[in-house]
Amino acid sequence: MTLNYILIIAVVATLAVGQLLFKLVGLRIGDSGFQTLLHDQRAALLFGISLVLYGVATIAWIWALRQVPLSTAYMFMSMGFVIVPVMSHFVLGEALNLRIALGSAMIIAGIMISASA
Repeated sequence: MTLNYILIIAVVATLAVGQLLFKLVGLRIGDSGFQTLLHDQRAALLFGISLVLYGVATIAWIWALRQVPLSTAYMFMSMGFVIVPVMSHFVLGEALNLRIALGSAMIIAGIMISASA
């Protein structure tokens, strides 16, 4: 059972990395639109990696759901709201503030409460 929870957390982390990569793609293409992906190999590569990560995460999610009730597993998806701002701070230089810290603490507490039942 613990392996399934590790897998669920890995899925959430993978989706968070995918979100960060989508943001980087968006920054690279700017207002030019998706046709930029035809000319900007780095943006196209980041976009492709993001899609692959989402595909792998989806397969892993389905695998984990075979053993864990959806109502329990889905609570862990909210960890993305904690992971993404932290990664965005370190990779993109986005600000972290007290509201994000307090909200993150509440999310973590909520997961702990719901997962312990």
